Amino acid sequence: MSGDQDKLECIRRAIGGDQVALTVLLTESETRLQSRLRPRMPADLRSTLDVDDLLQEIYSDIFRNIERFEPRGEDSFDRWVATIALRRLRAEIRRHRAAKRGGRCTPVRHAGTVADESTVTLLNLIEASDRSPSRTAAGSEAVAAVEAAMGLLPENYRAAVRLVYLEGSTVAEAARALGRSERAIHNLCHKAKEKLRNMLGPQSRYLSSSG
Repeated sequence: MSGDQDKLECIRRAIGGDQVALTVLLTESETRLQSRLRPRMPADLRSTLDVDDLLQEIYSDIFRNIERFEPRGEDSFDRWVATIALRRLRAEIRRHRAAKRGGRCTPVRHAGTVADESTVTLLNLIEASDRSPSRTAAGSEAVAAVEAAMGLLPENYRAAVRLVYLEGSTVAEAARALGRSERAIHNLCHKAKEKLRNMLGPQSRYLSSSG
């Protein structure tokens, strides 16, 4: 992306529902967000509050609320993202400290089997796109959206998902390749799919026309 006009156009498209455009914007802001968040993470929580996991929650908040964003000046998008990031950080600090005190902390439950299968189907579109010379426009958009969202996942999540869902490795094979336990691979894939669902939103509209 080059220049303010390109960024403004990308923001306009993101507000209009272009998830690939929004993913590009967030990818560009990732380093700034990490630099903003890390110094604000309390020392007593750094062993349990992971900045990469926190970023995924922030991205989910942004994807859910981007349609409400109103551009007001050149840096308004960056300020809006920073506000969401700090709000999420404060919420996570409260949640982790409540858990440390013995308070009950109920995780948010995401969509069940149907959403999970839809995410896997979208992941499979990436593999199919490499072999098929022709794709529907909707299928192409779905592939681009998933590929872009995959780029926002932490590296260990990405590696597990690619091995298991895109390269066809068994969980045992993926565990050996990554030097992890099979349980760890299951957990990484589960968390990755949850985060992809949060970032991608209602992508089922692509599935109906992409077969």
